[in-house]
Amino acid sequence: MDILHIQKGNPASLNVTITDTAGTALDLTGRTVFFTVKRKNDYSDDDEDAVITKTVTSHSDPTAGKTVISLTATQTDVDRGVYKADIRVYGEGLQRNTEQFYVEIIEVITIRTT
Repeated sequence: MDILHIQKGNPASLNVTITDTAGTALDLTGRTVFFTVKRKNDYSDDDEDAVITKTVTSHSDPTAGKTVISLTATQTDVDRGVYKADIRVYGEGLQRNTEQFYVEIIEVITIRTT
């Protein structure tokens, strides 16, 4: 995955299809998806200092591995920069993380409302 760009302080909706190493969609029925974004130098074994966390339990097309990670403006209001991230699927005998990828929080250019 390339760098995922998210605008600072704006809502974001990430449409994600989760697959196994062979490219087959994982069935998300009854499973939880965790999305976590951390500073690149955060090597802790918990998500306590993560800059963004999101838990998703209702999926757009669970049997096809599809889910939507919806972030609020408050959740994306973090310092601009590049962070590391992954997605974890958990439940019913399955604990699997995606490969690590990067999220860049970018500035918003236009901020006026009138």
